[in-house]
Amino acid sequence: MKAIQVTGPRRMDLVDVPIPEPADGEVLVRLEALSICGTDMMLYRHPQPEEAYPLQPGSPCHECAGAIVESRAPGWTVGQRVIHLPALNLDGGAEYVVGQPSSLVALPGQGDIGEWLMCQPWGTVLYSLDRVGSVLGKRIVVLGQGCIGLLFTMTLRSMGAEQIIAVDPLEDRLAVASKLGADLTINPLRQDALDAVRDATGGDGADIVVEACGNPQALAQGIQMARMHGTIVLFGLPEEKEITFDYFTAACKQLTLVGTVSATCEAPARPIQQAVDLKLRGTPDLSWLVTHRLPLSDAPKGYEMYAGRDDNVLKVVLEV
Repeated sequence: MKAIQVTGPRRMDLVDVPIPEPADGEVLVRLEALSICGTDMMLYRHPQPEEAYPLQPGSPCHECAGAIVESRAPGWTVGQRVIHLPALNLDGGAEYVVGQPSSLVALPGQGDIGEWLMCQPWGTVLYSLDRVGSVLGKRIVVLGQGCIGLLFTMTLRSMGAEQIIAVDPLEDRLAVASKLGADLTINPLRQDALDAVRDATGGDGADIVVEACGNPQALAQGIQMARMHGTIVLFGLPEEKEITFDYFTAACKQLTLVGTVSATCEAPARPIQQAVDLKLRGTPDLSWLVTHRLPLSDAPKGYEMYAGRDDNVLKVVLEV
């Protein structure tokens, strides 16, 4: 079977590897759609130690969906469409994967599987907001309007946030944020974002600041944007594993920092299944997220497009 493999910073090949075999309690999934996530950039774009290359086949990819072709797990049948969650090993970038029931999310048998796959990132946003609690009547800044930031903007509007301020340096993403319900959009390359947030909140600052881009500078700015006793939602994962931030200001403001990485929770599949169930009822439309579709053979092009934020990209779906 074919699998992606990173051979150096921003260098990727497709390689031939054996089809894995499921053990008792596992299933074999033939994947039909893969999508590229910002988390993948930690391994694709950010340099790793020289001895780490080439990375393991299939990595980095953790958003993938397909159909079960062999099952040795009770309750999971051949033909069932699923989202597979490789969790922290990020090795789902192949034609076939082995999964355990705890890593599977059941999908309906009809509908575009690439669009159903968008429930994976949306489910992580639902998990994050569940950890935060009620946002009703809150003033919220969302730093970053890529896939995740836009999903925050969309969901916060439906949950009754009083004011949503979207921040991003790309005008095309800010335009989407406005359509999804942002009350104010800020391009930090064109105006002082901190001053704009203070003006918009009457000088108080935001009740909640969502860091959705993994940029250490955005986190530092978010701490300045938050009001006294405000909340900082840590969602974006920086490519560098260690960063510094203004501890003094965060402590003096008595801010609450909430880490919301759903892949490390006790049941990672649960919020994704919640997203699928909600979409099955007709809410919301997630088709706008899929801006590009490419065959698996063009995976290097897709990853480079995502890394460079080219062609107004939000989500690239690789069709297997």
